[in-house]
Amino acid sequence: IKAGYKWLANSIHHDFTILPNGHLLLLVNTNKDFTDLPGFPGKTTVLGDAIVDLDPDFNPVWVWSTFDHLDVNRHPMMFPDWTHSNSLVYSPDDGNLVLSMRHQSWVIKIDYANGQGTGDILWRLGYGGDFTLVNSTSPADWFYAQHYAHISSSNSTGIVQMTMFDNGDNRILDASGTTCGSTGAPDCYSRPAIFQLDENAKTAQILWAYPTVYSFWGGDIQELPNSDLFVDVNTPADNLAGARILELTHDPTPQTVWQLDINGQKSYRTTHLPS
Repeated sequence: IKAGYKWLANSIHHDFTILPNGHLLLLVNTNKDFTDLPGFPGKTTVLGDAIVDLDPDFNPVWVWSTFDHLDVNRHPMMFPDWTHSNSLVYSPDDGNLVLSMRHQSWVIKIDYANGQGTGDILWRLGYGGDFTLVNSTSPADWFYAQHYAHISSSNSTGIVQMTMFDNGDNRILDASGTTCGSTGAPDCYSRPAIFQLDENAKTAQILWAYPTVYSFWGGDIQELPNSDLFVDVNTPADNLAGARILELTHDPTPQTVWQLDINGQKSYRTTHLPS
């Protein structure tokens, strides 16, 4: 409200980002009530995401809400938990923001412009978004219900590499909209993946991916200095109460260098620390 917006942030969740100028970007939840949405008669309280920019004195100076920029009637999974974002990344080359929205199966870029931006969505990456996935004939090649989407290349504009854990919930398998795990359809699978985006041409391609046992939530992937990939498979289907941490070679046919299986404890996001 202090920043001129009359919505309430319910909670800070999943991620935050510290900017070079000392500002703090918070990912928060907010609710909005709708009446008679298609397929949802009566009142529906929709849970969406917002971003709050706090200056070094913790005053809100820029805010952004999904309700101002996205169609609430697009809800591929778990509505009315509508967007369920889980990672927020600053793009230093243009001062904009990259937001991973799990329940949209999209990663979007937001016009932040170091606090001077309009908040417009510059692009939407994922199935049904603004990019064409080259060398692909199936919507299954896109990512679904992803976690920890982040920029892994040294540059953050132009031709960019983006790394994420593709959980694969509700993965669309064909043009008819068949989803994994549905009656008669193949089981769901997950994979750490690296995509390369051309922001100008609006094309994307898969540079590397490694199908794993299905992990319906959590997980991440991190590139190590030796080019290996450090992967967290949270709640794997063969150990739902635990997690599996892998170091994999960065090869077309990856080899497992190191593996840790955790029993009785999930691992939402695991980070490899240097020795």
